[in-house]
Amino acid sequence: MSLRLTLLASAALLTACSSEPERQPGEGADHVLWQGAIYTASDNQPWAEAIAIKGNRIVYVGGNKGVEAFVGKNTKVTDLDDKMVTPGFIDTHAHPAMAAGMSDSVELDLNGTPDEWKQAVTDYIKENPDKPYVMGFGFLAATFGPSGPTKEMLDEIVSDRPVVLIDEGGHTAWVNSKAFELAGIDKNTLDPIPGTHFYKRDADGNPTGWCLEAMTFNPMIAKLGMISKESILEGAEDLFWLMTSFGITTSYDAGMSQFEEVSYPALAELEASQKLPFRIISSHMIQDPKQVPTAIERLRYLNKTYSSALIQPRVMKIHNDGTKEAFTAGQFDDYVGQPGNKGSVLLEGPALQDFVVDIDQAGFDIHIHAIGDRAVDEALDAFEIARKINPDSNVRYAIGHTELVRDEDLARFGALNVTAQTTPVWFATDGAGEIAAVGADRAAKLYRFDAIERAGGKVTFGSDFPAAGVPGLSPLYNIEVGMTRQYPNAPNMPVTPPVDARLSLDTMLKGYTIHAAYQLNMENDIGSLEVGKLADLTVLNANLFNIKKHDVHKVRVSMTMMDGNITYERGLKTRLFEWDSGL
Repeated sequence: MSLRLTLLASAALLTACSSEPERQPGEGADHVLWQGAIYTASDNQPWAEAIAIKGNRIVYVGGNKGVEAFVGKNTKVTDLDDKMVTPGFIDTHAHPAMAAGMSDSVELDLNGTPDEWKQAVTDYIKENPDKPYVMGFGFLAATFGPSGPTKEMLDEIVSDRPVVLIDEGGHTAWVNSKAFELAGIDKNTLDPIPGTHFYKRDADGNPTGWCLEAMTFNPMIAKLGMISKESILEGAEDLFWLMTSFGITTSYDAGMSQFEEVSYPALAELEASQKLPFRIISSHMIQDPKQVPTAIERLRYLNKTYSSALIQPRVMKIHNDGTKEAFTAGQFDDYVGQPGNKGSVLLEGPALQDFVVDIDQAGFDIHIHAIGDRAVDEALDAFEIARKINPDSNVRYAIGHTELVRDEDLARFGALNVTAQTTPVWFATDGAGEIAAVGADRAAKLYRFDAIERAGGKVTFGSDFPAAGVPGLSPLYNIEVGMTRQYPNAPNMPVTPPVDARLSLDTMLKGYTIHAAYQLNMENDIGSLEVGKLADLTVLNANLFNIKKHDVHKVRVSMTMMDGNITYERGLKTRLFEWDSGL
């Protein structure tokens, strides 16, 4: 099944009712929602019953009686019938532009086998006989062990068109011989970044078919035309609708890799045609040290050229290590059974520190991808230097993923005001893959965001979509797994260690709202439901505080509003009150 078909199958129908408050003469607010359980994410007023919106701003948050003054002859009034309202969900790490461009690729089952993945490619080819290439996403790299997959496995089923299959984390690719041929890659081709972004090779130096890290395969995808402006525009229709159906009103695009030249024009066109239903805070992504000298100027260009009401390129993303599944995340200790392999980091020591200081002084927020404990430590060291040099900076620092953190680094997040960002659906696991990669002791210390929070750090959540698949795009799925460290709807599953690292519902909600807004330097405009802020909100068909935590994934979004506009609605009845109508 293609990813697009999966997207189309991912919404549910809900029911609700509507009633009418006292109307006042005059125009009043544009929207009023009342008789609900409104979680504001504001410490000053945590809960309310009603909210009023005028234009794109919130003009009232409070009790049902007080909102009646905002109901005029043209006000659209929604009776929430005790449904829950939250601030609009903010995805703090995703790749919506690239995901849209890949949405017609073959979707591979993360839990499948190599034979099942090959069969999925075979089926896709039969269904798309005229497609000049095959792109896929979702295989688990660790399934193949340290040697990885080979091109011959794919050559058996397709040799006349290029095949590029990207793993579940987006850090390695499995390709066939035709892809290498058309991209001009052979035994004489140098590794893009030796030891960090490299081709797995046989004894004679020939690429085996496993490309490790982005600079080995994203340029190949770009050269072969697998992601284009047209594919992004086409894929966005389904994907972006799905995101709004999950209650997402803002997304941090954590990097478009080699596809900025097609992604930004596509997003701008979508906004101009009113087909961009959420706000995108975007970044320039660094995946090669050769980008560093021109990176700040490049981000300035993107910011000047594409900044708009809904598109804001203003984050520098440093892709500083790989993944533990591909054995490329930067660790202090060797991977299990791989003497000498500690993974690697792209920039280290002074190189990273000087770059971070320069970005900070340029006024751009900074987001560093760091999964291994060494990569996390390197990022914290760089942020510590920047804090000392630029103590009054308002630049926001974040570490993306933050999977393995040493004990001595846990408290540094709060001390340095560095946001720890992650994808909670990854918390739940049987542990086999983690133990095989990093050993039982280190596996038992994965995803300790409770400790970061207790030490004063902010924690935020996002999907890393398409890396986590369609379920991982849903904040509600992530909220449940963050609280349980078990698979959704699996209350009898052993809790993934450490058991005491399960997070509270309030932590999960704030990590998707006010703390997420802080990470994106937008807490004055979004992230909580307060008078004067932008009207971003999500309506749920159940109060999360009144249900069992293992039922959270069953809750559905009834309405999504972004910037005062309803971008998704199912089941709620909103009435336009005309003063003379007598309705």
